[in-house]
Amino acid sequence: MVKEYNSNLLKRTITGLLIAIPLVCIVILENFWVFISLISFISIVGFLEWVRNGFRHPILWGFSLIFIYFWLSICFMVGVLSIPSTIFNELYVLHEVSPVSVYFMILFIVLNTALFDIFAYIIGSNFGKRNISPTISPNKTFEGLIGGLLANLFFGLVVSSLFKISYWSIPIFIFGGLLAFYGDLLISFHKREKSIKDTGKILPGHGGVLDRIDSHLLASPITLLFFILIVIL
Repeated sequence: MVKEYNSNLLKRTITGLLIAIPLVCIVILENFWVFISLISFISIVGFLEWVRNGFRHPILWGFSLIFIYFWLSICFMVGVLSIPSTIFNELYVLHEVSPVSVYFMILFIVLNTALFDIFAYIIGSNFGKRNISPTISPNKTFEGLIGGLLANLFFGLVVSSLFKISYWSIPIFIFGGLLAFYGDLLISFHKREKSIKDTGKILPGHGGVLDRIDSHLLASPITLLFFILIVIL
C-alpha cells in the first residue's frame, strides 16, 4: 500500500513538473496567442474525454462548463488586459502599471489549485479518516480538505508579501481551493456514474486531461476575476 502510494505520488509529481513547463513559457513570453492556443488545446481534449466517456449532457454541461464558463471567460479577461482596445483601454492601462501581469496571475491561480490538490492528496492519504462524500469520491476526507486549504492560506500569504499585493488575495486563494474541491467532486461524480477511475491515460499519475483540469474548471475563472479586481482596480 505504501509502495503504491509513493509510486503514484512520484508519477504525479513528475507529470506535474512537465505540465508546468508550458505554463512557465507562457509567463515568460506573455503572448496572448500562445496562451489561447494552449488553453484551447487543453479545453478541446478535455471535452473530447467528456464525450468519449459518455458523461451526462455533453452540450448542456460539458460544453457549457469547459468552453463557455472556463475557456471563454478566461480568454476574455486575459485578452482585455493583453491587447489594447478602445472599449477596455482603461483596464489595459491599469494593467500595464500593475505589480504583476495577468499571466503571473494565471500562474498564481494554477499553482494555488495545484497546491490544494497536492496537499489535500498527501494529508488525506496519510491522515484522512472522515469521508466527505463516500458515495461519489470515497478518498476525499475533511482532513485532506483542511490540509489543502491551509496550503492555500500559506501560499496567499507568501504571494501577498513577495509581490506587494493586497492581503485580500489570501481569502481569494482559499475560496479558489474550495472551488477546486467542488470541481474535482463534479468530475468524480461523472466517473463514479460510469464506473471508471480516470477519464484517460495521457498523463501518468493523473489519468486524462479532464482528470488534471477538473479542479481548475470551476476555480480558475472566478479566482482570476477576483484577483484582477484586487490587483489592478
